[in-house]
Amino acid sequence: MTWAVRLNPGSLLTAYGRGLEKTVQALREGRRAQTRGLSAFPHAPSTNVVSTLDPAEFTASLSGVRRGLHAIAQAALAGLTSQRAWLLTGTSGVLFLGACAGDSGAWIGCDGDITDDLARDLGLTAAPLTLSTACSSTANALLLAGQAVAEQRYPCALVVGFEAISHIVLEGFESLMLLDDGGCRPFDRDRDGLHLGEGIAAQGLERAPAGTRQRGAILLGGAHVCAAWGPAAQAPDADAMYAVMAEALRAAEREPRDIVAIKAHGLGSVASDRAEAQALRRLYPSLPPVTSLKGGLGHTLAASGVLETAAFVACLEAGFIPPTAGFAHADPTLGVHPIGMPLSAQEGCYQLNFFGFGASYVSLVVAWRP
Repeated sequence: MTWAVRLNPGSLLTAYGRGLEKTVQALREGRRAQTRGLSAFPHAPSTNVVSTLDPAEFTASLSGVRRGLHAIAQAALAGLTSQRAWLLTGTSGVLFLGACAGDSGAWIGCDGDITDDLARDLGLTAAPLTLSTACSSTANALLLAGQAVAEQRYPCALVVGFEAISHIVLEGFESLMLLDDGGCRPFDRDRDGLHLGEGIAAQGLERAPAGTRQRGAILLGGAHVCAAWGPAAQAPDADAMYAVMAEALRAAEREPRDIVAIKAHGLGSVASDRAEAQALRRLYPSLPPVTSLKGGLGHTLAASGVLETAAFVACLEAGFIPPTAGFAHADPTLGVHPIGMPLSAQEGCYQLNFFGFGASYVSLVVAWRP
């Protein structure tokens, strides 16, 4: 049985700026928000391409993270009909930020403390939950929140994701040779990896009224598959990607023919895009339009689930499916040609993929009606 959980518009702080409008306009234009190096860490020698937050909007410190979180979460919470929300958060790289920036106190392992502080500041009394499943963290949070709200365990839920890049995280990805010096180019013939992005995003979920064809975005269901079977088995798994997408459609009681378009994970790495392309072609006899947001926003790691969902839904509300920033040349070996221009948003169902390092994969199915 589908969930029929409404996804509220949400609130964003991305490399494009504060608020949904700035991100939506930049995604419509296919604009890339990129710089080199980290202004918060001028001593770090890295010159990698990154999509960072405006220092005028966000301070890379413990206090800065907390201020930014509160502002974005409060804006999303205000859009819910009930203030008795269950709070779920996700992060990863921000754990290392304090030590790098010289904040007092230990940061390692304190993401749960940040969540507890946020719940208290917002006046939310339900025990909050922090998820850390790599890049699928807040996608898993949306999955858990949708199920809890659909089962009426909570009247509503608030999912918050936050990532700020430290030089430890940046150099870690560089050491793994996962970064593209030209920035992420999803499914492109010349792709060579990802580039990291920063962001804070929050999205509210609540039950849609029964028996109505409500306008906006409705989370119908989704699925999670963990295909990790050993510390050395970290290669992208096309079979698991196919399985999670197929299970998400079953959970939402939809068929491949019902999907209007796909927001792919679109990491930009040679292996990940190849595996996702194989899974997409296997599931969809006739592939609908495909797009990826990471060429513009960067890969916001644990925050990407809620950040990309909120951004994608906001684009639909603005009347378009966003193009794939960074894509220029089709790879004939993939059989996937992502859209390069905005397409008109259509009423129907959309599939959203989020694939985490270590093979924690999530796929969501969202219905949208203008």
